[in-house]
Amino acid sequence: MVSTSYSQNNSCSFLYFTSIRNDTKTGHSQASLGHHSHPRRPGAQRIEAASVDGWTVVVRFDEGDQGLCFEIDSLLPGSGPRWADMAPSREPGADGPAPDMRIKTRRIRGVFSQGLLIPLSEFPEIVAAVQALARGVAPSELDAKLRETSFEELLRVRKFESPDGSESSTDGVTPLPDFPFFIPRTDQERVQNMPDVFYSHRDAVFQESTKMDGSSVTVFYFCRDSPHYNLLDPEILASGPDSLGCVGSTVRKLDLSATLAKIGRNIAIQAELCGSSIQANYEGFPPGTHSLLLYAVWDIDAQRYLPPREVRETWASRLGVPHVPVHGYRPLREMGACVADLVARAEGKGVNGRKREGIVLKQEDAPFGFKAISNSYLVRHG
Repeated sequence: MVSTSYSQNNSCSFLYFTSIRNDTKTGHSQASLGHHSHPRRPGAQRIEAASVDGWTVVVRFDEGDQGLCFEIDSLLPGSGPRWADMAPSREPGADGPAPDMRIKTRRIRGVFSQGLLIPLSEFPEIVAAVQALARGVAPSELDAKLRETSFEELLRVRKFESPDGSESSTDGVTPLPDFPFFIPRTDQERVQNMPDVFYSHRDAVFQESTKMDGSSVTVFYFCRDSPHYNLLDPEILASGPDSLGCVGSTVRKLDLSATLAKIGRNIAIQAELCGSSIQANYEGFPPGTHSLLLYAVWDIDAQRYLPPREVRETWASRLGVPHVPVHGYRPLREMGACVADLVARAEGKGVNGRKREGIVLKQEDAPFGFKAISNSYLVRHG
């Protein structure tokens, strides 16, 4: 059986407790506080920015202050008084509740601000929750407990989700039923959320590839005698490439159904669908043109990803699907020593000469990877 599913790119977001410190250590429980001047305006007033994990947030804090950090792509309730001054303006006399507010990357006097940091004193409900938590654990364990505690539901904060094909008539994509649970989604963690990687994986060799801005597509094949066959949603069994708009037409153009059946291996191929009707055509494809670019192959029977070099050098040609651009294989230490290094490296040209979204790093000999999104992309697209 061959079937296809897709999903638009989304970024994880969450909020957490942090304490401002004037040093270089970062983590969920603390942040470093620094001063910045506009690089082109030496006489401009300095602004303060806190680094929380790998994120930089413009703040008005003093050393020792505590706060809650909302990462980019957090969706805050529009009725919240604590961020009312940041809410988008509304038309005079507009009815209905205030629209929710999405936290996006901004540039403030030359400094990129990626999140929202608010004093903890403005959240009495969180203060009470932290105090209750502190009464039940030893002081040495409180930091770990805070990192494990989620405050999203308490504040009615959720993750921003890009509208999918069912809500947009411009991308030509028809969504499928629920994603098969035995095939993982392909979202990579942002490098800002894992600053320790530069120490833990310093010598590991990574494949560096271009992060494409499109819709993630998964095409999977397995025989009817596979134990996974009966685990599929009946709606998926009833669907197929013929019913999927430009996804189906692109899959048929590549003749993937016949190719996968000929190979006869229970696998899922994961690729990025880019084109003139996808994601406002950020990648700059000619009108009416769509392309599927391979970036991963999942072995359904073994429940593991195939090595990235094997996918590029063997499976791309075997499947007849072009691979996303790969820029080499090298130790992480040669690509950067901190988050800022990789974010700067993420700037560059994409497949059609436009600025790319960023880069993806996949460890060559282990199922581990992450992404770095360019600041220029985030400022323009959030």
